[in-house]
Formats: sequence, structure tokens, C-alpha cells
Amino acid sequence: MDDTEEMAATPYAEAIGPLPVLRDTTTHVPAWERETSRMGVADSAAHALFRGVDPISPGTIFAKQMDRLPHALVSSLADLSSSITVVRRRREVGYFRRFSSFSEAFHDPVPATPSALELVLPPPYLLPPDGEEPPAPYLTKARDARQGLTGYLVGWHQGEYSSCPLALRGQYYVKAPQWWSDYEVPYGVMAEPPLVLTYAREELRRGDPAAWSVFRAEWAVSTAVALLQAYDERRVVLLYPPRLRDWIRSVGATNIAADARGEPDDEVEGKLLALLRLLDELPHTSAFVERLTNRAPNRRDRAGWVSVVLEVGREGSRALVDEDLAPYELPYSTAVTEARLAVPNPWGAAVARRRHLVRFPGGGDVPPSSAYEPVPPVSAPPEPRPPTVVPPRRGDNAERSQRVPRRIVAADALEHGDVPDHRFDALHHLPPRGVALGLANFLGVDADELERYPAGYLVSALCHLVVDVSQGVLSWCRTVPEEGSTDLEGLLNLVGRRALRDAFTRSLPRVREGAEDRRRRWSEVGDGYPEGPPSRRARLEEYPSGWGR
Repeated sequence: MDDTEEMAATPYAEAIGPLPVLRDTTTHVPAWERETSRMGVADSAAHALFRGVDPISPGTIFAKQMDRLPHALVSSLADLSSSITVVRRRREVGYFRRFSSFSEAFHDPVPATPSALELVLPPPYLLPPDGEEPPAPYLTKARDARQGLTGYLVGWHQGEYSSCPLALRGQYYVKAPQWWSDYEVPYGVMAEPPLVLTYAREELRRGDPAAWSVFRAEWAVSTAVALLQAYDERRVVLLYPPRLRDWIRSVGATNIAADARGEPDDEVEGKLLALLRLLDELPHTSAFVERLTNRAPNRRDRAGWVSVVLEVGREGSRALVDEDLAPYELPYSTAVTEARLAVPNPWGAAVARRRHLVRFPGGGDVPPSSAYEPVPPVSAPPEPRPPTVVPPRRGDNAERSQRVPRRIVAADALEHGDVPDHRFDALHHLPPRGVALGLANFLGVDADELERYPAGYLVSALCHLVVDVSQGVLSWCRTVPEEGSTDLEGLLNLVGRRALRDAFTRSLPRVREGAEDRRRRWSEVGDGYPEGPPSRRARLEEYPSGWGR
């Protein structure tokens, strides 16, 4: 029998019997009896945990864990770990045997930093979804268990953890080290706990140097994979702490980005290094975290990421911040930089002097004269500029408008240049399920929040948004500001980026209520859609082709 046959595994339902159903208590006892009758598992640490947490009905605790492992496999006795009596996923078959071989050959103390030599599983590590990956809520619960002074390192599959009394957790779980906060990921990061925590939990509890060396290397790889996936799926960079980034660099971007043959993927490696370099340039202060939190106070994870865009040039890949986080001096993307240059103030001039990859409308590295005016040196005070007189208006305000100069005020207006072209191109080919992601990238709204609504609701919300903004602009045009720019700035903010985002979010509940009300009225009519309003009928008569359908 060759090594491939020895490392084969059989689905649990075929080798042992049906998995217990968590909500069907009648299946717990039979499943527990079948499990305890297996060879080599009755005295395992995993079953000691089940019996210790609930000695009266350990089958229920067993069902809580197996409910999270629908793809559980049964491996050979040579690859059976005492910490878990099944294999969670196909790619983990043979992991415990590889770890045992590594542990036997490990005689050195734990090195200062992890390295690729301590990785038990071979590459590739950045894999496409296969249907066996852990759901996001399980990863979030595992992270929550690691928090606080009494936190424990828990696998995502250990659903029985919440049922274990606090006094007993130290007997069955690995306590989070005191240094763990320096290597923890922000809330909402989908980083899977290291595999060694699942298959060698007892070795970690004993403080085995080999197990902890593997743990650090695997955690660096897992967090690096989460960093890359977050950019690919959401175009954001996760705000990892500095020491965790050091671990990722110590393992090596070349090793993390390797393919199945062990050859490095230059594109993935360049992307990972660019994201790490950007993280080095971002400030790690409480004020910066507060700035991010204030952008979406209702989102607990907002302080853990920043929108970015990746530019590839002759010098390689470069990650740039793709949202306005003023007044911080960051490597902003071209869209944000150009938007700031449209305002003639010292900030725009400072940005222009600091950025080396600035591209201006019309091309070239010199801004057009209408974009902004550089600030003269301190020794040469700026020349006074004559006030510009607004042309007279018709009506009662004509006389007053002649004496009101046109003022330049700062406004966060959303323009076409604020959004990269690739996002517009992506909107043209969006499937129905991608409408939420496209709008999220465009408006800066969280994609998870928008995916709760059908695509029709989102389009209707955009229609409401256009009407609301139009009313705001109309009110602005009808109002002539008094002396001072405070009122003018307030009116400009009605069409700013933040106002658009807030108005769009507020429109969603109104769209849903309107859709439900129309559905109710249609059901009352009973014979098709009700006749449209007069304005709608007039348009259909004027445009026989069916405008607006």
C-alpha cells in the first residue's frame, strides 16, 4: 500500500453512519454510540472534552461540533489525531502525519520569527472556494473567543465551546498567550485559525516548541491569504498590526504566493508586497481609527480596513488609498488626488508636490490652469485677487447679487473623476447579484448591507436618490447666500459624497416599504397590475415604444 492509499479518507456517513442532526435530539445518542465504538477514539482527548463539558449527555455536545463539519472524513488510524477524530476537509487529509514527522525532527528552540520551513502543509495556500471552507459566522465566533484576558484559541468547528463552563475551559482549550493582541486581526477579518490548533491541540496546551513554531507560521499564512482575498473581493486592505506584518514577511511573500509546484506567482507576490508596503505608510493611531469609525458608526468592522486600488507600473505594483481620509497625508489614488486638486487651497498644492504618480485631466504631469493655483512661498505673499462679481439676477434679488462676490468653498462633490474607469466598466457587465457589489464600490457603501435587498430595490433607491439630490440642487439655485460662505457650503454639502451615501442608504427602507405596499395593492386588485398614474399614461402615449418600461 503506497502513501497515497494510506492517506485516503472516507466520508463519515459512509464509514461510520449518519451524522447527528443538532435540532433532532433523537439522533444524538445513536450517533454518539457509533462514534465511541470506533477503534482508537474512546480514550481520545476529543471525547474527554465532550464528556467533561456535559457528562450527562455528551452526545449533544458531540452533535454541536459535528453540525459544523458536514464534510467530515474518516482517515486511517496512522493519521488519527487525539484532538479531533475526523478530518474536516479533503485537503487536510494526512496533516497529522506530516505534523508528527515534523515534530520528531524538530530539536531546536522556537525561533524568534516564523519561517516557511515550519509550514506543514505544502502550497498552494491561496485556493479558490471549494464548498468546504468555514462560514464567516464561525470564523467570527472563533475570533471573539480569543478576546479578553480569559480568551482561548478555539477552532471554528468547536461549536461546543459556548456550552463549556468558564471554570473548565482551561482544561480543554488552549489559552491565548499574553502576546496575542500584537498578532490579532481586526474584527470582521475572515482568517482561519491554524490547522495545528485543530490536529495538535494537546501539544499546544503542553507548550510543545514544534507545535508553537507551526502555529506561528500557519497563522502568518492564513492572515496573508485573508489579506489577499479581502482585496480581490472587496478592494480593501486590512489594517494588520505591525508585528503580524513582520511574521508575514518572515515567512516570505514568495512562499505564500507559490503555486502547487512550489513556483512563485509573481503577480500574487507583487500584490501582497504592495499591500504590506501600504500598511507601513498608514498611521496606527487612535485618531486614525476614530476617523475610520466615524465614516460608518453602525459598522463594527469599519475601523479595520481602508479602500485601496492597485496600480501596476514599471516599478511594480503599488497600493494606494482610494477613499478620502483627510487630513492624513497618505498615498492616495489618482481619483482622490485629482478631486482635491480641484480646490485651490494649500492642501491641494501640498498633495501635488508630494505625489509622484499624479495624472491630470487631459494627460501630462502639469495641472491645467483651471485645476488649482499653487500657493506662493512664505517669503512672497500672494498677490491680492480682485473679487469676481456675479452677473445680475432677474427679480428682486438682482441688486443684492451684484454686491455678493463669488466665493470658493470646499465641497465634497461626487464627480465622474472620483471613480476609477474600471469600476464604470465593471458595471456594464454586472449580473443581478453583482449590482450590490457594483454600487458598494461606487458609493462607498458596505456590500454586505446592500446584498440583503433585491436588485430592483437598489435601482429604485437610485431613482429616489436622483429626485432627492435634484430637490437639493433646486433649493440651492433658488437661494442667494448672504455674506459669508457658511450657508453656501451647507448647500454644497447636499450634493456631496457623504450626503449621497446617506441619502441612498435612507432610500432603501422606503423602497422596500413601497414595493410591499404595491404588492399588497396588486393582490387586492386580483387581475393584474393596476393602471398607472396619469403622468405615466401620458408618457406611454407620447412614446409608443414603451419608454420607461
